[in-house]
Amino acid sequence: MPFMDKEYARLRRKTFFVPVIAAFLGGWLVLLAGYRWHAGHVERAPATLVVVMRHAEKAPDQGPDPVLSAEGLLRSQRLAAMASDAGQLGFDHIYVTEWQRTQATAAALVQAHGGVVTRSPSADPQSLARSILASDRGRRVLVVAHSDTVGSIVHALAPEVSVPEMADDEYGTTYVVALPSTGRASVLKLRLP
Repeated sequence: MPFMDKEYARLRRKTFFVPVIAAFLGGWLVLLAGYRWHAGHVERAPATLVVVMRHAEKAPDQGPDPVLSAEGLLRSQRLAAMASDAGQLGFDHIYVTEWQRTQATAAALVQAHGGVVTRSPSADPQSLARSILASDRGRRVLVVAHSDTVGSIVHALAPEVSVPEMADDEYGTTYVVALPSTGRASVLKLRLP
């Protein structure tokens, strides 16, 4: 029977070490998910920064697709100037909607700094958020949306954050959503001039 006791002890050690080794390897996989291999060395995968804002002030009584007012055009130019002041911190990708007021808000910024501009339907903020999460990892993204969709976009990117719908006369409120490669998103609310 001593042979049986020895075999039983060896089997017990195996069953103990299998979960320990699996947990160790699983932990390393989670840590490595936040890193990427680049040119023979490991570097931290950059966070995705998404700036979500409402379009600038629109001209009154212009029908369903109004142009920007004079004040809105000034806000658009200030946005471009702020990006210039930030130096290398421009936007890699800019999303606008099919409405000309969002496109005009981003126009001065695009003219001054370039960048890829994509039109996204205003009626589907969830799809826009999925597109950003799938295609824009590690990039700096600007989303120019509408008062009734800014909160939905921020919530879709950071589900633990609820953003109230904006008032019809509220312009300049901007949300910066930081999406780390691992962990939870964080949101900063700003008031742009």
